[in-house]
Amino acid sequence: NYANLEYIVVDGASADDSARIIEQYRSRISTLISEPDRGHGDAVNKGFAASTGEIMGWINSDDVLLPGALDFVERLFRARPDIEWITGRSSSMDEAGQIGWVGPLRAWSRLRFLCGDNRWIQQESTFWRRSLWERAGGALDLRYSLANDFDLWRRFFRHAEVYSVDRHLGCFRIRSGQRSIKFKSLYEGEMAKILAEELAGIGAVYRAAFDE
Repeated sequence: NYANLEYIVVDGASADDSARIIEQYRSRISTLISEPDRGHGDAVNKGFAASTGEIMGWINSDDVLLPGALDFVERLFRARPDIEWITGRSSSMDEAGQIGWVGPLRAWSRLRFLCGDNRWIQQESTFWRRSLWERAGGALDLRYSLANDFDLWRRFFRHAEVYSVDRHLGCFRIRSGQRSIKFKSLYEGEMAKILAEELAGIGAVYRAAFDE
């Protein structure tokens, strides 16, 4: 029920029921892109390239935004111009839409991220300003087939700390056969590579602040 929403749907010319389902909601969709793509990251990049909104975020087709989430996000960013990106409390649901797990309120920071602790910032619960997106490169890195959200977080951290909010914004759906579970080891391998790259290239000034 959030009015000021630019809702962009990107579908890779799916051969399943996606097109039929999308058509049912066509009147609520600002932009529809349905064409072959080079994978998940490419599809997300196409969507953001077509967007104009000042606050950005995305969900995958399995996942949901929870009631009131967008209104809360807008009010928070309006009230706090110093905040550039936020993430809510993590949660997950089953295929029937029943929420089965709710995570604790966590402290996130670039230092924790570099130490390997903050590996699971929930993408569907994370929102940011367009200005931060543009400073961080303005696109997901297509070198990564799964962990391109993790790579985006590492680039965001170069510019701003993330704020943790005590609210459920998005929910991750667990279902049989999904890529994030089927290829979990590949995702973790990409995360390890991204962390190694970031640690190798970290600036001397930042490193010196924590060296004993």
